[in-house]
Amino acid sequence: MFESKGRRYIDDLPEAMFEEALRKYEDYVFKEVNSYLVKISEFKEKIRDKLYDLGILKNFGEIVRYKRYPTTCGVDGAYAINKQLTMDVAAIAGVAVEGLVPPKEERIWEKPHHLIEIFPVEHSDRTPSVCRGLMFSFELALANKAPHSIVFLDGSLTSQLIALGMAFSAIEKGEIPYSLAEKFENNAEKTLQNYIKILKSEKSDQIFAGVPKYSSRHEVASKLMEFPELKGYIDLERYNDKALLSLVLKPDEVVGPIQLKEEGKWHLSGVKGKYEDYEKEIRSLLENLYIVYYKPSPSQPALRIEISRSVALNNARLAILLEGLQDQSKFAGIIEPYPLFLADMFVKHLSGALSEIKDIVISDIGSLRNLYSLDIFLAMHEYRSVDGYE
Repeated sequence: MFESKGRRYIDDLPEAMFEEALRKYEDYVFKEVNSYLVKISEFKEKIRDKLYDLGILKNFGEIVRYKRYPTTCGVDGAYAINKQLTMDVAAIAGVAVEGLVPPKEERIWEKPHHLIEIFPVEHSDRTPSVCRGLMFSFELALANKAPHSIVFLDGSLTSQLIALGMAFSAIEKGEIPYSLAEKFENNAEKTLQNYIKILKSEKSDQIFAGVPKYSSRHEVASKLMEFPELKGYIDLERYNDKALLSLVLKPDEVVGPIQLKEEGKWHLSGVKGKYEDYEKEIRSLLENLYIVYYKPSPSQPALRIEISRSVALNNARLAILLEGLQDQSKFAGIIEPYPLFLADMFVKHLSGALSEIKDIVISDIGSLRNLYSLDIFLAMHEYRSVDGYE
């Protein structure tokens, strides 16, 4: 649990520091969590009753009436920046992995699909902003090429908006490496078109769904707090919906669809000129996003799923989505749909792999003549690595 390459992290802490951290964790974190659980336990049945009264708590069988065996895939991305003496090395990757194949279907993909770029770049504090934008650009491209019935994207569908906005802003200020800016700008229009396609999810035979592992939102709690018998006794909005519903729902129960609550004004900062029409359309589509929560099993958290209006308000399409979630989510120790778990596992190794790839390349070119071997080792010395993923 605490081990990395055979060594525990706590072994590297001063003994007194570890003991104080352990004591404070017990005194503050554990007691706070236990207090929350006690409160939820006291009001669990009342919360369930109110969810029924609101008409948003349903059983899986009420929505899914027969099996359709939808095919699925999961898309995730990551970036890594190795900070070296002479220059940085930025790697951006996206991976798409097919889910478990239904019994009535054959495998569509023989192996995972991917996009990857590696850039030597000058030192810049703004490099991560554009790397994150490119990462989502790759994810959106892979998602749009997938032929599966359901395409799960890792993270919130609004995360792409934030990342793309930050990338546009960084480029506008002109403080980022040229090669990254050029790559992002060359992809920008197609990226926005792909984003719009996913937000619309118009094709009757395909569904795009965002699946964030972490969420601070509380659309459901806000509705529950309107009931006087709950409002004065438990502060539901202090904790997010995902935590609340993970404790309140029973296996195969569904909450939603509920319209996504806007937090501030949706916008794409730094977007100008020919992209302004895309921004307006994206803002309009974000106002029509919906959320659904699904609890796979007693030992797993409720899944938060973000979908378009065209899926949320169509019972047949919603049933296909829920069937895909049930088929891909009931595995012990996995807290997201299986294809997303695999894609996430692949991309999280990007940062470590980048350093190992550098070592292999250095070893290969070391045998060549007329190279300043010691200078190459020095020039490519890593101070630290930065990685990112949702």
